[in-house]
Amino acid sequence: MQELTAQVTSSLLQFPAVTIQAFGEDETTPDSVLRGKFSRGRNGLAWLACGPQLEVGNAVTGERLSACRFSGVHEQPPTIRVVKEFSWQKRTGLLVGLEEAKGSVLCLYDRGTSRVVKAVVLPGRVTAIEPINNPGGASVSPQHLHQTLRWLFGVSAVATDVGHLLLVDLCLDDLSCSQVENEASGLVVATRIPADVPQRREAVTGEGRHLCFQLQNPSGTAISTLCYISRSNQLAVGFSDGYLSLWNMKTLKREHHSQLEGGRIPVYTVTFQEPENDPRNCCYLWAVQSTQEREGDVVSLHLLQLAFGDRKRLASGQVMYEGLECCRERYSLDLAGGVFPLRGQTSNTKLLSCQTVQKFHNRIDREDSVDEVISPDTSVSIFVWQVNTHGQGKPSTYLGVFDINCWCHAQMPDSLRPEESLRDCPYFALWSLDTVTSMTSPDLILDIGVQEQSLSRRVPPSYPPAMQFFPPSTYNFDGTCLLSSGVVHMTCTGFRQLDAILSAAVQTGSLGLLTGCIKLWASKEQPSSAANLRFVLDWTWSKVIYTKDELDQICVPLFDGSCDSIDPQTSQSLQHCRLLLSNLSTVLNCFLTEAQELTEKGFADLTNKQVLISLMSLYARVVLWFCRSSLLPEGLDDDMRLSRSFYYNYPLIQRYYTGHRQKLERLSRGKWDSDCLMVDGMVSQLGDQAEKLWQRDGGSGKYPPPSLHALLDLYLLEGIEESYKHAITIYLLLDIMHSFLKPTEISVDSFPTAFAIPWGLVKLIQGFWLLDHNDYENSLALLFHPATIKTVSWQHVTILRSLMCQGEHRRALRYTQVMKPSFSSTSEVQLFLTVLLSNRCMAEAWGLLQQHTTKVNIEELKHMYEICQEVGLMEDFLKLPFTESEQKCLETFLHTNAGVQNHEILLVHHLQRANYIPALQLNQAMNVNLMASEKVTEDDKVLPGASSEHHDGVVEDAWSDTAKPANSSTEETADFQELEMGEDSEIVEEKPFQMEQPDSSELRQEA
Repeated sequence: MQELTAQVTSSLLQFPAVTIQAFGEDETTPDSVLRGKFSRGRNGLAWLACGPQLEVGNAVTGERLSACRFSGVHEQPPTIRVVKEFSWQKRTGLLVGLEEAKGSVLCLYDRGTSRVVKAVVLPGRVTAIEPINNPGGASVSPQHLHQTLRWLFGVSAVATDVGHLLLVDLCLDDLSCSQVENEASGLVVATRIPADVPQRREAVTGEGRHLCFQLQNPSGTAISTLCYISRSNQLAVGFSDGYLSLWNMKTLKREHHSQLEGGRIPVYTVTFQEPENDPRNCCYLWAVQSTQEREGDVVSLHLLQLAFGDRKRLASGQVMYEGLECCRERYSLDLAGGVFPLRGQTSNTKLLSCQTVQKFHNRIDREDSVDEVISPDTSVSIFVWQVNTHGQGKPSTYLGVFDINCWCHAQMPDSLRPEESLRDCPYFALWSLDTVTSMTSPDLILDIGVQEQSLSRRVPPSYPPAMQFFPPSTYNFDGTCLLSSGVVHMTCTGFRQLDAILSAAVQTGSLGLLTGCIKLWASKEQPSSAANLRFVLDWTWSKVIYTKDELDQICVPLFDGSCDSIDPQTSQSLQHCRLLLSNLSTVLNCFLTEAQELTEKGFADLTNKQVLISLMSLYARVVLWFCRSSLLPEGLDDDMRLSRSFYYNYPLIQRYYTGHRQKLERLSRGKWDSDCLMVDGMVSQLGDQAEKLWQRDGGSGKYPPPSLHALLDLYLLEGIEESYKHAITIYLLLDIMHSFLKPTEISVDSFPTAFAIPWGLVKLIQGFWLLDHNDYENSLALLFHPATIKTVSWQHVTILRSLMCQGEHRRALRYTQVMKPSFSSTSEVQLFLTVLLSNRCMAEAWGLLQQHTTKVNIEELKHMYEICQEVGLMEDFLKLPFTESEQKCLETFLHTNAGVQNHEILLVHHLQRANYIPALQLNQAMNVNLMASEKVTEDDKVLPGASSEHHDGVVEDAWSDTAKPANSSTEETADFQELEMGEDSEIVEEKPFQMEQPDSSELRQEA
């Protein structure tokens, strides 16, 4: 899902200078922390408090409406702890809780006169205030409240840090004179509700004190929040140890008390939410647990379901739930851990605001509206929180909207499903407020309020879409940010309806609707078809770009060393990106197959986009597999690597291959091509792109890659077959497995299965790996296995070079006889000749030369001559039945190449062929050259005689064997066939990565 972002719609509306100056006087004291909130009432107030200073302003303009600096009983000024809006007798004010040096004071503050109307001394430290309100009086019905509360004029619930829960009489029937906070009235606490409440209250007020009822005895555990729920007539009480109580205000008895699943974390705030037309008489209560008073890292949301026995409509038109039957937690969401893809370690999370918005349709025009129980058709809870992350200069701020009706339609899950994240949740929409914080920085955001009347979404007046195509991400609303210096207005715009439908189809994999529309629009020429196709195509590509950016953000900490573990949410986000890219690829494929009138350029552009999305989808799958296999995140320091049981030990593997290449260089002696590691051949098939990629992070450009990041980036390269990329990965996984002392305890067999890699390819790569690690027998067994994919030309050449370079001549011959490779180029033919001649297979070598030479090739003859001379097969070579052209070519070669030995061999050749005149001429020329040489050594003098003796023996053989065919390697061939017949033909076990362990002592010594 594309990220939703709030937009700032106004400049900073600053508070008056006098307000800023008033707070400046108290900011120096350690206990003076600036607090501020919007009132949720209809008066549109915003209050700020710091130390004893209270400022009340207009929530829209920031205009100062009222101010007060409270005084204390002692010389030390009090501290404002709690502020709640309160209205009485057409007057608007605030209930303010002041903390004194000893005890607390509850003040009723009149905004209009900026004076304290009532002040009452409280026991302990006040922690929460909640207005209940009651006009009071004998002639006034208490309605849904307890009968005794009719004798109290204005009721407020007050809580303290030691567990006091009091219902305080505000005495609003006596406003003849104002009080001051430093001369507060006393409080008379009734632990039980007396029978004679009117007389008791009259006596207490006559003494200038206030009466209160204590609902529960002090428990020693602080009460952290209070919330009066008018629709269920309950007082919700949250405690600092994570417990939540529900008090029935009609019976003044506790109906429920339990600890939330978050454990001993303070209940920070509570808000009520009601679904539309729930047949079970259920409503819901959000309880937010947070340690933000200590700036901790815990903010968790818990949705409790309250089931009642009855739901009835009052005369006022409101709905009242009665008879609580059960209360249980139905949903939880941790905003501090795992909600977003991993971008670094979270230092702390802080809740800024919590608000419920409910809207009711007007049903007066309906005949059954009189008896109908009204429920909200729109019911959302809005949460705003900040997340601080290590390494980031400023916190990130988010606004989330939970639609309870969409949650019910989604089968009421108890948490985010594994494949979901907040950005694609069907019942929770997320807006980023970073644009707002960028504009308001460095001012702190104290609160954010959403204007209830602005909440709307673009619903067609008739035939509204199904709920699954209408998630909360389609809402539009306006909001206001309360800052330490003023207010800023913003707007949050959701997706359009068509955007929402397309998003829902891609998110859920319901692509039939989308592809069906594409086929319909492409097949029928309608005025809107082209525009619709263009819109869907542009939308699809924009989703691809957004998903790619999200994937990048997830992957950065996996490779840069900023994290050492993967949380479940990151895995879920990777999986979500993979599914999105796969579904979007399906949509683009539909465009390619169904589009009728595409220009050549348009088709090429669409094809390129399809290739890119396929690469990204595969990349996401591979990254996800590496995360699940504990190979990612990739630790950059040794301590992080050693703390894990399975990791990529690049220095160890790099040292092995560097040493192996040096060894091959020594063994080649300039005769062989030392570049005969199979893995180097595999990498070379990828082209220069891989070499440049592996040089990017400080590598040599050769295998192994300098990091897993460099390896996985192969999957983003274009123009390379997917199987080639998988082959390199399988090879490296084998190296990682066998770089540990106990490799059998670690299995990565799931990689071929996860990516549907043929077992034949896996066996081929295993054979290559064993060959590079000098386990020749097991390597050939895998390469000869009937299930193994047959090798191609470059692989034949590299395998033979590797065996020959390391002196494994018989195994090289065995490979050629079993695999029967075909050779076309001169270099390949020469290599095969070398294998045959090194195994003294003269007849087979001559046959190969005859087969691949359409005309006399002096280079191949020269190569065969040099090999025969090296391995001692010259006599057999000279007995070969040369044609006239071949004989002439050989004579030309031997004659033109200076050297006594070449001339002697040519002399023998003439004698064997009964060419006496050329033989005598050559012998005479040789003798003349020897006699003409200056400084002839004794050895030189002996040479002609020795040569003559040699020639005589050869001539004698020549005369006796002229009719005999050249020696074939019949004996060697029989030996090989006998060896092949005796080989064990046991089938290799199907698990591709389990093989006989080679003697890779070089790797293990390093480990």
